[in-house]
Amino acid sequence: MIAKDTNVKMVEEGGDGQFNLDGILSELGSFGKYQLLLLALLAFRDAFLNMCNFNYVFTAAAVNHRCYVPECDGWDARFNASWTSFALPNDTSTCFRMAARSDVTNQSCAPAHFDVDSALPCQRIVYEDYNSIVAEFDLGCEPWKRTLVGTVHNLGLVFSFVISGLISDRYGRKVIIVGTPLVVGTVGLVKSFSVSYWMLLLLEFLETALGYGNASMVLSLETVSQKRRVMFSCIWDILTSFGTAFFGLIAWQVPYWRSLTRAIYAPLLVTVFYIFLVDEGVRWLLAHNKRDEAVRVLNKVAKYNNITLSTKAKDMLTKITEQRKAGQEEARVDTRHLMRALQSRTMVSRVVLVAALSFCSFFVYHGTIINSGTISGDKYLNYAALQLVAIPTRVITALTLTRFGRKAPICVSYLLCMVFFIASAFMPKSASWSSLALYLAGMMASSYGVFSLSVAAMEVFPTTSRNSLTNLANTLARFGTVLAPQAPLLEQYMSGLASVVFGVAALGPALLALLLPDTSGVALPDDVADAERLDVPPDVPPPDVPPPSAHEPSAGADQPPPSSQVVRF
Repeated sequence: MIAKDTNVKMVEEGGDGQFNLDGILSELGSFGKYQLLLLALLAFRDAFLNMCNFNYVFTAAAVNHRCYVPECDGWDARFNASWTSFALPNDTSTCFRMAARSDVTNQSCAPAHFDVDSALPCQRIVYEDYNSIVAEFDLGCEPWKRTLVGTVHNLGLVFSFVISGLISDRYGRKVIIVGTPLVVGTVGLVKSFSVSYWMLLLLEFLETALGYGNASMVLSLETVSQKRRVMFSCIWDILTSFGTAFFGLIAWQVPYWRSLTRAIYAPLLVTVFYIFLVDEGVRWLLAHNKRDEAVRVLNKVAKYNNITLSTKAKDMLTKITEQRKAGQEEARVDTRHLMRALQSRTMVSRVVLVAALSFCSFFVYHGTIINSGTISGDKYLNYAALQLVAIPTRVITALTLTRFGRKAPICVSYLLCMVFFIASAFMPKSASWSSLALYLAGMMASSYGVFSLSVAAMEVFPTTSRNSLTNLANTLARFGTVLAPQAPLLEQYMSGLASVVFGVAALGPALLALLLPDTSGVALPDDVADAERLDVPPDVPPPDVPPPSAHEPSAGADQPPPSSQVVRF
């Protein structure tokens, strides 16, 4: 962290003639060639990462199955053969068959040869198709093993977000942006050659434990000025969601799980070229006294966007470079940014608050996607629709999140989420289209809430430990995603019960969001002191700076200039 007595304070143009980083970023523009290329690269990376993150929705999908009946399968082996009506119970996907009558000596496939009052467990299972691991590893009568794949996958994310947060804040956003997709892609390809269920389960855990992370969103928030960060992040998420929706199309065209796994994991290996295409975040570089590199990146942005910086901006960049040596000497003294943040009660309470909010929001968001295979309609189209609803949702987010702050939109979105999901559960089966429409509306509200919450969560933590603290909160919250894959099992007890549970869970973030500080019009905090001041109303002066009395002269032209420039970014 840069010490306050060695920092350069930059303020908006028109103040004291100096510039701040937000002012320089505003000059460079938010949607020039450089930023558009960055958006495209991040969207490609994150679209395929999202596909991999939800791979088990299709690779571990439930498959209709029945018992193998030797008396009848030798005559007609079709899955839905006519004899299934009298040789099998009426329940679908059952693991029992009717017992043969003991008083019948000639065992043939006829209704009279089966005892409707006696059932036997299956000795062998026949599946409707063999595209899923359920059929390949014979999990039909062990549904807990199917849902365990998603649970273990999300359990790995608990470790992943801690590791990636620490690496990102210490070594930079670029390390995670390039490294994690390479790890995920490599492990995923090895997973496609799994020879047993337990081998696949182990690789599913290693994939998420060693990969993923949210460095893309952090970089997108730190790349542009304060006025454009929500819009920029929304466009990034729209492009990502559009790409993720193609997973439904890919799974439809390539249904076999091994081929599907290779189709979505192999493209991630292309991100090795991001080493040359993606630059480190400027805010992170400045926060870690890498000022020469920060100036190089800013000049590169200006060159790509064909923009000539003003004289004041050039002077400020020159001053930052000249102060490099003093800044580096101070940085060697202060290296424990995360520990300093965790010594603050305000920061710890925010980690707990964000964790509680995210636990509920992750459970609802991931649960609705995973449960898409159980709602009426084609499972591939349902998945694609659930991803595509994020596109109009992000447009609404960009128009409302800045205008109405953070707390009110999050609260309203989750209240609507609760109403839509509970309503969808009690729609009659004859009106399946209305149930699906309400489910999609609930997903839109959930998508709005989880994205808005992610933005708000990153804005309440300081730059020097933003990714670490955010991911620490996400680590605790990821237990919500661990529970989410079990939601489809609720449908065994009551149709629509999963949607009711999602609706009740949405009430949590609707209420807890009221405790967040509103950061919509505030620059990103650089250190713990800045982050703590977010809870102070804007009309209240900082506690260490008493308000001027009537007998004291106000700061202005009559005051001598400070002996040292304090710089903040």
